Amino acid sequence: MERYSNYISTQTEYSEDIIYILQDAELCRLTMRYTSPQLRYREVMVNFIRSVGEYEQLRRTTIHLAVYMLDAFMDNHNISDNRLNLVALTCVLLAAKIEENEPSVPSLSKLNELVQNQYPIADFTVLEVLLLKFFNWNLIIPTTATFVEFWLLYIVDSADFGGPLSEFQFHQRRTRAIELALEFLDITLTDIKMTNVRPSLLSAACVACARSCVPVLTVWNETMHEMTGFPWEEVESLTRELMDWRAMLITKETASRKRRPLDSGFMSDFDESFEEDEDGSDGVLSIDCDSDDSDDDGEMASYSKVKRTKY
Repeated sequence: MERYSNYISTQTEYSEDIIYILQDAELCRLTMRYTSPQLRYREVMVNFIRSVGEYEQLRRTTIHLAVYMLDAFMDNHNISDNRLNLVALTCVLLAAKIEENEPSVPSLSKLNELVQNQYPIADFTVLEVLLLKFFNWNLIIPTTATFVEFWLLYIVDSADFGGPLSEFQFHQRRTRAIELALEFLDITLTDIKMTNVRPSLLSAACVACARSCVPVLTVWNETMHEMTGFPWEEVESLTRELMDWRAMLITKETASRKRRPLDSGFMSDFDESFEEDEDGSDGVLSIDCDSDDSDDDGEMASYSKVKRTKY
């Protein structure tokens, strides 16, 4: 997908054709059934992938593709709890190979260091091939982040604010709209039910939410309709759902801060999964999921296919 990034990050004569290709490709995404035995761990695993992405400074599109791969693989396999970290990291690796420039792709050894060298390097290679076969070797899969990065080019213009604005005022409002759109983009990873929504439609809702918060004269005007291909009637319900999610998360965060002891110090989300070694070396990321410490009966016993598969 990285090959498209240079084109959709700026307006070119090929932009419309690329968007058409991406909207056609999104129809090939797998439909989630929400039947994975590991669903109770999804929130933890998504946060784990986010933390790895921040630590390795990966693109948003990489994180969203890795989460999609994780959701699809978990939905079709029974995965041993002690293999969840391995699956998540391998999804990040494959997503990075698609979305990142080659120097930014983390090495297997570096990823393994993030979980204290928990797995043999050979396990990553075996799982990488297993994932590629599962997706039929096709990982050019557009995500919500793919479309949002394009829609941001058109998120607001001077006409959206009615009266004349100085260059500085317009820049401020446009920057704020972009920040909000990316905030709503992050929220789309929270609710697993959104995995079955077309990414182009979900990204349009992110833009609509951002525009409603700036605010502009009309949340969804003809320009937005033409740009995304979606009328307001199709975007409205998703927009309201994302706005409700944001309000709920803000309320939850506020309540959490009120309950925090005054002497507890600063605690970030990243701190929950980042630990510094006693010798002062780089920290490691790890997720504990009540894993069984017994030896696996071979690699494939850990990832079986469902009718569903157990991995």
